[in-house]
Amino acid sequence: MKTGIPFFIHFLCSSFFFMIFTGCPFDPFGDEGRVVIMTYNVQNLFDDVSQGGEYPEYDPDSSDWNSDSYLGKLSALSEAIRKSPETPDIILFQEVENRTVLKHLAEDFLLNAGYDFYAAPVAEGSAAQTGVLSRRPVVSLYTHRPGASEGERNILEIHLDLDGETLVLFNNHWKSRRGGADITEEERRRAAEDLKYRLKMLQETAPDTPYILAGDFNEDPWEDDRAYPPALGVSSETNPPVLRVPGLNPPELLSEECEEALIAGCFWQMSADEGSYCYSGIWERIDNFFWSEHLQDRKGWEIISAIRVDDSLLLNEYGSPAAFDADSLEGFSDHLPLIIILEKE
Repeated sequence: MKTGIPFFIHFLCSSFFFMIFTGCPFDPFGDEGRVVIMTYNVQNLFDDVSQGGEYPEYDPDSSDWNSDSYLGKLSALSEAIRKSPETPDIILFQEVENRTVLKHLAEDFLLNAGYDFYAAPVAEGSAAQTGVLSRRPVVSLYTHRPGASEGERNILEIHLDLDGETLVLFNNHWKSRRGGADITEEERRRAAEDLKYRLKMLQETAPDTPYILAGDFNEDPWEDDRAYPPALGVSSETNPPVLRVPGLNPPELLSEECEEALIAGCFWQMSADEGSYCYSGIWERIDNFFWSEHLQDRKGWEIISAIRVDDSLLLNEYGSPAAFDADSLEGFSDHLPLIIILEKE
């Protein structure tokens, strides 16, 4: 096991440093007519307690992951979040171990930011979870899980109260393509089908309620050279689309089912950046926001901006996301945060 700065000294020093020297101070109140939502795959935020089920490299009892690693990771993530050009009101996380790590992040590292709601419901068999911090009122939270594979994560459905109006968020972390994109596609399609079913129910029961899908989908809507049916985009009439992104798919590939549009727009339609994740030197747009037509019909809440948080501090010498290193306590995550900004018309 490695040794380092004692837990309490590291905590006090890091907390003081990030309160005084990093970023712009958080606005604990926000703007009632403006909402900032962030999605962030934080690259495995695990605590310093061995509970069983961790990835081997994050189990304090059998690896070098310890209190210093954990506190260093929390400090780094709080700094990355502070680099957002506007204070997020809601942060949708992927790859957090449990609710405790978000509680610690909110109460000890994102000081006075007002994140009084935190949740990361456990999906049994999955080491890393989806989670949320919010300083806007959360009315209800539900979990959805296709369940065909033990390691599948929850899709979180979060109902927010925005000045008396409801906004529904879906936080996703779909199956990685590790092991083969074609082999793992079936699990991403199951997640998409589950999500599509829920969106249809929402449209039927609350047709005026806007919704946003966010997270790490491990798929890029613009990948049109795949020989297998994709979860995002379209395929053939034999394998109809499970989610549709109008404007991104070649018209000749659209089937009749595409007339039922569940998605009206997405982050990368509004952003000219190359991507949020870099693999073998190639940027990918696997992190994303998708939204319903309610949020671009010039009535009520509207999405006005989509921003990749790419402060130079978050990048390595090659210009790609600086992943966290548990030995040096340097870096942040192998993904960059994305934010969208909503304003009320």
